[in-house]
Order: sequence, then structure tokens, then C-alpha cells
Amino acid sequence: MYKTIGKIGAFLYCAAIIAVTVIFTIRDANRNLKRDVVVEAGSNIRIEDFFERCPDDARFVNDVSTINTDEPAVYKLKVFYDEVFEKDVVLRIEDHTAPRGIALPQSLYTTWKAPEAADCVGYLYDLSGISKIEYQEEPLFKDGGDYNVPVLVTDVYGNTASISVPFTVIDDRTGPVLTGVHALETEANSEPDFFDGVTVTDDYDEDPVIRIDDSKVDYEHPGTYEVKYIAIDKANNFTTKTVEIKVKESTAPAPAGSDSEYDVSGSGSGGTGGGGGGGNGRLSDAKRLASRVLSGLWGKDNVATARNIFNWVHNHVYYSHCGSLSYAQAAYRGFSKRSGDCYVYYSCSKMLLDLAGIPNMMVKRYPVSGSNHYWNLVKLNGQWYHCDSTRFKHRSSIYFMCTDEQINDKYHRFNGRLYPARAGGSKEFMPSDTPTPTETPTPEVTETPTPTPTPTPDVSVTITPTPTGSAEPTVTGADTPTPTPEITQDVTVTPTPKETDPSEPTDTPPPTNTPTNTPPPPPTKIPETEPSET
Repeated sequence: MYKTIGKIGAFLYCAAIIAVTVIFTIRDANRNLKRDVVVEAGSNIRIEDFFERCPDDARFVNDVSTINTDEPAVYKLKVFYDEVFEKDVVLRIEDHTAPRGIALPQSLYTTWKAPEAADCVGYLYDLSGISKIEYQEEPLFKDGGDYNVPVLVTDVYGNTASISVPFTVIDDRTGPVLTGVHALETEANSEPDFFDGVTVTDDYDEDPVIRIDDSKVDYEHPGTYEVKYIAIDKANNFTTKTVEIKVKESTAPAPAGSDSEYDVSGSGSGGTGGGGGGGNGRLSDAKRLASRVLSGLWGKDNVATARNIFNWVHNHVYYSHCGSLSYAQAAYRGFSKRSGDCYVYYSCSKMLLDLAGIPNMMVKRYPVSGSNHYWNLVKLNGQWYHCDSTRFKHRSSIYFMCTDEQINDKYHRFNGRLYPARAGGSKEFMPSDTPTPTETPTPEVTETPTPTPTPTPDVSVTITPTPTGSAEPTVTGADTPTPTPEITQDVTVTPTPKETDPSEPTDTPPPTNTPTNTPPPPPTKIPETEPSET
């Protein structure tokens, strides 16, 4: 009997030891398990991250290979370990990494407004997308020198990177130097070559411009009048010189004729164009002036030459309304007075392209809204591109080698069926007032509300700061005009590719027990909730 009692006692003792061991093992296992794990977006999902000390047999019940870790989200998973345990856990993929990018050094004058903050940084990268780009403090430069300006780049989850941008600021207060300005003489109903023998130089600006104010001259009646030369540099400094012009009686009748194949009707001010005298004589004068300009614009190939042509026309012709002109009249006005509307810009560009042997044709806005607009279609590298040298008030850049998509704004609506296929594969084109931006998908976030991302177009540009909006010199004989030069800037737009949302994991919860030889269930993407205890 005593032996029996002893055996029972020993059995109970062993059972108690085993029970205590199991209880402590379970408690230890539960303490060892991490029920809620956060991983950085873009990282790998590891079973080791869910344990303080990972058991050898630990594994995911779900197929975690289907989870896109680039997209912040919350998932419900099951883990198996210690041969018996299967527990619910929560995986949170969060973005705590600030965007990356590089500084784009800037150069400007003290009289200019600082460029947009987005133009000062490039090669931006962030998994979640860029929400905003702004200056830490709006820069105002009163003195010349070298500065470092912080630009803040923030993603849609509020992570911010500060990029220090070098600024070189020039304090230029000296106007350009005009030389060779002399008294002029012309016959009635004609104009002289205002730029014959005239040069302009500047201490900082390599290419200052000259504007002619002949508003006081009556070319139809003989007499002595005044012409004002206005030289302007990029810092808004200007120099003026006034000379006499003598209009004499005409000794020969105005030449008759047409501009032959160059008599392209139209004008940027909305007129029908095509009229006006001058004919072949005016065309010859325009070609003579254009040939002189082209002699300094040749590049290593047609693309470089065309680029130089559009830069020159954009920088040296000021925008002004001039009524209906023929092609020859418009080109002559552009080269002799260096002012005119969009038809003058088109005509000067066309004449220089023709003399350079570069194929080109006219594009006309369609449908016409308020007034006509003209620009050039140019064949470069075997394909047709849009090129527009016109000075627009809304931007200081020119349009060069643009596809239909890149030039698609309210100024350049046109009927694509009237023109050869353009670069980019365009055959027909239905224009719109403004391009439709590609929306950036907003990642699912559960920790904090998701701010609305600001679309950031992917545009590759040659950065040239825009001057402040001072009034342009008037053409009414004022003694102290205040000019506003505009700066050439290359525009090469790269359309933003449309992103594809990753497929969502199924919402079917995984089974409690996974049958043998059955593929593991996918993880369940869930709202933020605490997992229930089992």
C-alpha cells in the first residue's frame, strides 16, 4: 500500500513538474513573441523581427512574398513556432525616410526674383512621392556674393529633407556700353538698317540687347526726327542714346511684286496679313540682314544651329503689336527694328532656318481664340518638332524641339491632321487648353492621416532665374525707361509615367490549420486594429 501511494505521489510530482514547465514555456514563448512589428518601407520582411529570440522552426503561415513593401500599409499575419503555436501578428509597413535629391546651383542678379524652390533641386526620389518643395525662408538678396539656401523637400508622409542650394548673386548696377551709334538717313516709305555698325557690350552680360524707339519718326513725310537706342542687360540696367534720322524725298517708286513662295499670310495680332508693299525688294533687304545675323549662329550640326537661331530671335526681338504684315515685311521688321508680334518671331526664325538649309513650316493656332498665333515646325534628326521663339509674358523660356504633348497649352492648340507626323509618334492631335497631369497614387496609411500630394511634373530644364517684373522701356520717347529683359531657358519636358497600383492581397482570413501540400494563404491587409488574443 505504501509502495502504491509512493508511486502515485511520484507520478503526481512528475506531472506537476511537467505542467509547471509547460506553463512557463508557454509564458516564455508568449513573452518572446512580438505581436505588432513595424518595418521601414522598402525593407525585407523577416520572421526574426517577430521574436526576441527566434525559434528554429518559426515561419509565416501566410505567403509574405505577395506583400509590396514599397507601399506603406498594415497586414494581419499568422506565425507558427515551437511545433505547436500559431499566433496572429500585425505587420506595419511605414515610411519614415526623407526624400533624396541633389542641389542645382543657381546664378542670378540682385534685381531678380529668386527662382521657384522646385527649380533648385533635382533627381528627387521617394517611395511615397513628393508632396511639396519650398524654401526654408524665402531668399531676398540685397548684396552680391555666394549663399547657401536651404530648400525643404517633403514627402506625402511628412518626412522632410533639407537640401542646401548654392546661389551666386551678382550685384550689377552698370548699364551696357553702346558704340557706333550715328545719325541716320533714309528715303520716304523705307527704313534704314538701325544696327549697321552698332555694337553693345556689358561687364557681366555676354549678350545684352538693343531696342529701337522710332515712335517719333514719320517715314511717309520728309523731315528730321529722333531715334532712341536703348541697350539693356540681364540685370535690368539700361543705357540710352538719341540720334537724328533724316527722311528724304523718295527718288524711286516703291518696288512692285510679291514675296513669291515666302508670302505667308497672317499676323500675331489677329490680322489677315499678306498685304503691304515692299515685295521682292523688302524680301531682299530682310535676307541681307538675316544673312549677317546667321553668320554668327552656325553650330556643329543642324540641331545646334537651330538652337542658336531660336535663342537669338527670342533674346533680340521684343514683343509688340504691329498689325497685318507679309512674310517679307515681318522678317524685315524683326531684323531691322527687332520688335514685333508672334508672326514676326515666326518669320525671323523661318528666314534664318531657310538660309541654314533646315526644313521647316508654319503652324497656326486652331481654333483661333481672340487672335492668331504662329510658330515653326522644324525637321531635326529626321523628325518634326515644334519650336516657338516668341516671348511670352507668362514664362521666360522658349519652346524648342517639343512634341505635341510637351507643347500642349492654350497658346499652341492646333489641328494635327494638317501637318506631317511629329516626333513622339503623333499623326492626329486633338488639342486641349492645358495638359492633364498624371495622378500620383496615394499609399494607404493607418498611423496618420494621409496628406494630399501636390503633383510634381517631371521636367528637365536648363535653369535660368527669371528677372523681377519691372516695366519694359516704353516706345513713346520717355527719357527714363525701366526695361525687363527675358532670359532664354531650354525646355525639355519628360512626361511622368503613369504608376500602376500593386494588386491588393485578398481579404479572406487564413485558415487556422493549413492542410498539407496546400499553398500558404496570402496575408490579409487590414485597417489598424490590435490582434485578438488566442
